[in-house]
Amino acid sequence: MKPNIFIVGPSGTGKSSSLRNLNPATTIVLNTEMKALPFKGAGKFKLNVPIADMDAFHKAFDKAIGKEGIEVIVIESFTSLVEHQYRDSGKYYTGFDLWGNYKEEIGKMLLKSKGTNKYIVFTGIDQVLEGSNGVEERFIAVEGSWKKKVEKEFVIVLFSDMITKEDGTPQYRFITNKQKGFEHVSAKSPMDMLPPTIDNDINEVIKYVESYINGEEEVVTETTPKEETKTEEQ
Repeated sequence: MKPNIFIVGPSGTGKSSSLRNLNPATTIVLNTEMKALPFKGAGKFKLNVPIADMDAFHKAFDKAIGKEGIEVIVIESFTSLVEHQYRDSGKYYTGFDLWGNYKEEIGKMLLKSKGTNKYIVFTGIDQVLEGSNGVEERFIAVEGSWKKKVEKEFVIVLFSDMITKEDGTPQYRFITNKQKGFEHVSAKSPMDMLPPTIDNDINEVIKYVESYINGEEEVVTETTPKEETKTEEQ
């Protein structure tokens, strides 16, 4: 089975663009955002399926999991998907029953992302908890009792981040684990699977994962930052 992956972070930090180097022939995007993919060559992703409601999502997700030749299933995004679920639960329930159904259905959805022979990748925005000393915690945004609990359902949680390089150009990257300057983010990955930071390219992340699973030598790629110049949380 393959580890499921969540990419979480503020809007505009490269979550969706990290899909750009996936193989369009072996990737299905369940597009709950109903928006164009924001990178050059996005038109090559012919299996970019618009998802308008939960019924369409479950049918498309089940079909994608069972489809031969598909290696990666992307849910773009969890944020809009749980909004669909809230509206769907509200059609039939109110009050505590609504939130109970909402919780149960999200659990079923996340359970589907486990134990498959395909990579399941969710994207989503983060929620910020602030205290007297500033930002205390950043976690996957979701309403109800799933708050701060979604992360435990994933093997890998990547925190998307952007810094400005010395030449003034932006560098989009993933934080792969809690570390100095990023103690309060919900990033996690198995020990020694990924470097502390990596460029925002989910295809490269998968190469690292495959190498790790198969017990191969560490992957070295051109997109892997060789030296970090800044690690403070933005």
